[in-house]
This record gives sequence, C-alpha cells and structure tokens, in this order.
Amino acid sequence: MRPVFGLALLLFAAPAPAAVEPPLEQAAIRGHIVYLADDALEGRKPGTPGGDKAAYYIAQQLRAAGLTPGASGGSWYQPVPLVERTPLSATQVWHGKDGQVPLPIDSVQFTARDAQLKLDAAGVVFAGYGLDRPDQGFADLRGVDVRGKVVLLLSGKPEAVRDAPGLEVRRRAIAQAGAAAVIALTAASDPWEIIRDQLNRGRTVLADDSHAPLEGALAFQAWTMLVKAGGGDAEALAKAAAQPGFQAKPLDLRFDIEARSQIRAFDSVNVIGRIAGSGRADEAVLYLAHWDHLGLCRPAGAPDRICNGAVDNASGVALLIEIARRLKQGPEPRRSLYFVATTAEEIGLYGARILVEKPPVLRDHIAAAINLDTVAIGPAGEPVATIGRGRTPLDPLIDEATRKQGRKIDDSDAANAFITRQDGWELLKVGIPAVMVGGAFSDAARLATFLAGDYHKPSDDLSHPIPLDGAAEDGALQVVLGRMLADPKKLPLQGKSGR
Repeated sequence: MRPVFGLALLLFAAPAPAAVEPPLEQAAIRGHIVYLADDALEGRKPGTPGGDKAAYYIAQQLRAAGLTPGASGGSWYQPVPLVERTPLSATQVWHGKDGQVPLPIDSVQFTARDAQLKLDAAGVVFAGYGLDRPDQGFADLRGVDVRGKVVLLLSGKPEAVRDAPGLEVRRRAIAQAGAAAVIALTAASDPWEIIRDQLNRGRTVLADDSHAPLEGALAFQAWTMLVKAGGGDAEALAKAAAQPGFQAKPLDLRFDIEARSQIRAFDSVNVIGRIAGSGRADEAVLYLAHWDHLGLCRPAGAPDRICNGAVDNASGVALLIEIARRLKQGPEPRRSLYFVATTAEEIGLYGARILVEKPPVLRDHIAAAINLDTVAIGPAGEPVATIGRGRTPLDPLIDEATRKQGRKIDDSDAANAFITRQDGWELLKVGIPAVMVGGAFSDAARLATFLAGDYHKPSDDLSHPIPLDGAAEDGALQVVLGRMLADPKKLPLQGKSGR
C-alpha cells in the first residue's frame, strides 16, 4: 500500500498545469472596430476631423481601461508634426536629343516642396533603385553627382537585396544628396490611375524630413518613352539595375518645369497609455498599433470614396485596447507597459519614427515591442507565426508563450517578407526587439488574398463579416507574452544605444 500512498501524495503535491489565458472578448473588439471604421470618421486620415475623433476615442478607451497617460508632460498625446503638400499646377517640358518629348498628359504627377518652384534645363539621371548596399554589391549612386539633377528612381525593390529600404527611405537619401527632383518610376503592373489620383490629392510627410524641391511619379509608358528619347533602353536599364554592380547613368535629357503647391502644416498624434511597473518602472515593453488609414481614397463621384480600414488597422487598435484592459486587470508587471496607437503609418511609418526619436523611456530601457496590425483575417486555431522571426532574441519566449497557450508554432521566417512594411521596422532599425506575433501571418495564401482584395480599398469595411475569433485568441497570446517580456528575469535588457 505504501507505494500507492506515496504516489498519491506526489500526485497531490504536483503543481497544476498553468491555466490557459482565455481569448479576449470578441464583442468588445468588434465594438471598437465598429466605431473606428464607421463612415463618420471618413477613413481616419491624419489631419482630418475623423482622424482627431479616432485619437480621442482611443485615449478615452485606454483611460476607461485604467491606464494613465504615457506621453511627456502627463499627456495622452505625443505630437507628430506633419506637412501636407497638394499640387496646384505644373507646366513641364522634357527635351531629348531630338527635341521635345511629348508625354501623355495624364501619365505624370508632380508636387513641389514649396509654394512655387522653377527648374530650367535640369539634367536627368537614371538611378536604378537608388540602393546603397555595398556589402551586397549595390552602390547605385556612388561616384555620381546628383546635385541639381532630376533623378529617376525605380519604385520597387530587387529580389537580390535583403531588407531593401522602402521607396521613401531611398527618396530621402537622394534628396539629402542635393537632387533637384526625385521622380518614382512605376511598374507596368502598378495601378497608375490610383497612384496618380492619390498624388493629385496631396502627400503628407514629416515636417522636418528631407525632400527634394520636386517629387512625383511617372507612369510606366511615360518613363519608357523618356529613357528612349534620352538614348537608353528602359527594359535593359531596369534589368541592369536589379543586378549587383549597377551604377546610375546620366540620360541625354533636360527638364523644365514651373509648379505650384498648397502647403498645410499640422500636428497629428500618437496616443500613449501606460501601466506602471512595480519594480522596474523606468524599463518598458511597448505594444503598438497604428490608428490611421487612407481617408477619402477615391475621387469625388465614386460610389464609395471612403477607405474605412476595418481590418487595416481598426482591428489592431481594438486588440491594443483590449490587451491593455486585460493586463491592467491582472498582476502588476515588473516593467512598465506602454500602449501606443501610432499615426501616419500608412504614409511612411512616421508616427513610429517620432516614437523612436522621442521614446517615453530611455531607448536602451525598452526591452521589447509587439506590433498589432491587420490582425482580423483568420480563424482561431492557426499556428503562431512571427514577423521578425530570427531577427531578435525573443523567439524562445514567443515559443514558450505559444506552448503555454496550447498552440502550434510556425517556426519559419516566411512572414519576414513583411518586416519593413510595419511600424516595428522603425524600432528594429535602432536595435529594439520588435515583432508581430499571431495566426494572421501563418497562412501566406490567405494573407495574399486579403492584400490582393480588400487591402487599401473601400471594401475593407464592415459590409461583410470580419473573423474575430483568431484575433481574440492572438490577443490572449500577446497578453501572456507581454507578461513574460515585462519580467527582467525572463528578458534582460540588451544593452542598446540610448536616446
């Protein structure tokens, strides 16, 4: 009998398995999406009344969840200074080796940086992708003087370059080198009419960013005509630009333009709430979700002009709020938890850039960040994938949290294809471990279907069902992961650079 009795004691004394964190409340998530994606907010574009309503709503919801203001000066809001430039007129002439080059009138779109601009006989350079990756064989503009020149820049990225910077980063570098104009060259497959109409309605950028005096875009047909008129072969140049060793090439072209723009400076905001840490309050774990979307994204007279952004990214903001509520109701974290609803993600990750430049704690005291974006596209029960897999020290903790929740781990790095397209990229660039985690990114075909369908279109609204069971399950996982990241014993600071 004693062996049996002893076994009974051991069984009685054994610790019970850790309880699985229950999914977040779908009704609460849906309620936030209903408000944020309503037509009344007109697509939550920064600098509009709808955008202001979204930011105020988020602050009030974080307050109701028990959080305190997390921005400087005891505010809920971190200013993000922006400038909107809207083209008014542009009279332009291209000159090739055989005279003027007549381009279709609707195949070009330009915006002047200042209210008025005039260029006379500016030289033209084909810059390829404008890359500066010497370790990978790409240094497109090394040794080429672009000061005062019109620089033609391919808008895509070559497959051979890992983590190729986005168009805005490359455009900014060329502007800093003194270019008079930086003009993006669209691909044949790009939706030129949509691009043209968006640019015609104006661009919003960070107020202190570097921009060339003139920026814009050319339709595929137009720039191939120009390159030919300048003595080049567009197809051959594009192929050469995708290969290591390419160097930018001057074209036998000259450009004249007189342009006017309407300039409007304004502040948008990141919304920041805080749960104070109990022992390491000066250290932080960040949760991020961008609140902005595209606003009125179709011209007047269109059947539906509003890009509501229900999935992208009202769903992520909804999850942010409900994760904050769940964590506030639980045990005090050792590190402080910051919940940041960023602005201007859609136009260049600008809110995240300001957050990195002016973080709520010392930058090297930020242990990790979890970004929430486009979370409501799949059902519950999906394997957990990570955007940022293999790029941070967080993988073991993500896997541990996933196992605690009884879920399967997708340990591939396929989702990293999206790593530069989300706010976490700005944090990764300065050494802050930042990831996106969940089942929404484990099915590449489903994600591709969304991107080819409702993404950045008026149809990303509540006119059709949006699955929330997967998001609610992912939210519970992110609660568990956040508690782990907030424990200094689980995740020591990485010794990153300061502010």
